[in-house]
Amino acid sequence: MSTMDTQKHLFFFVGRIASGKETQSVRLAEKLGYKVFMTGAKFREIVASGSLLGNRIKSDYEQGLLMPSWVANYMLEEFLFNLPPTEGAIFEGSGRDVDQARVIDEVCTWLGRTYTVLNLDVSEDEVIKRSLLRGRDSTDKDESVIRMRLAEYNRSTKPAIDHFKSIGRCIDINGENTPDEVHAEVMEKVNALLA
Repeated sequence: MSTMDTQKHLFFFVGRIASGKETQSVRLAEKLGYKVFMTGAKFREIVASGSLLGNRIKSDYEQGLLMPSWVANYMLEEFLFNLPPTEGAIFEGSGRDVDQARVIDEVCTWLGRTYTVLNLDVSEDEVIKRSLLRGRDSTDKDESVIRMRLAEYNRSTKPAIDHFKSIGRCIDINGENTPDEVHAEVMEKVNALLA
């Protein structure tokens, strides 16, 4: 059996803010026994450090801006290069712009890793409602910041999702349903891929 035959699938969750990416990433990872790489959690860890980078990330976040692609790409590449081929992984928050989408495709292709992007499709109205309810931090309670993040999604992440779709790597999931219903749809589509 070649190395390619034993490589595990990689899954990337994308979608608007508050679409359930983190919840569904954790649930899928538990079901498959895969590792989880969460860009947002990694950024929060850096912010908590109070370092120069952490303070810059915090400032950009509070303004509703995405991090520069090179920061996210570096963290993603480091994780992928150190992931044994016999282990699968779930990525939450990676692929947020076309540059990151191309890096994901290029690195995964170069490493011979099969991957699928799972797009949790949620309307802007639902995002605003969920963000105001969850209030993870003070910026989640500010509708103007939420709207800035939605504008950034439309400007950066939507074209990345369109790129993944154009190369046949993206599957849409109805993220408007309950977390259990979303998970059931994720599992149905993932099981079909892994069959």
